[in-house]
Amino acid sequence: MKIRALKDHKCYCCGTVIRKGDECFAFLVAPLNPDKSEFDIIYTCLNCLNEDSCIIKIRERGGTVK
Repeated sequence: MKIRALKDHKCYCCGTVIRKGDECFAFLVAPLNPDKSEFDIIYTCLNCLNEDSCIIKIRERGGTVK
């Protein structure tokens, strides 16, 4: 889902810093540690959503990209 960042985040795909107030995409994905949380949220910059390699990386974690 497209959101406006409320704090600084690191792009899951390229590592770019997403600054507070910037638009980005957030995905609810399967957790890396199921004992700690029910889901994880990964953030991606707007540029990465057009990259096939990033879409594959997001889908591998369980995110849905259309």
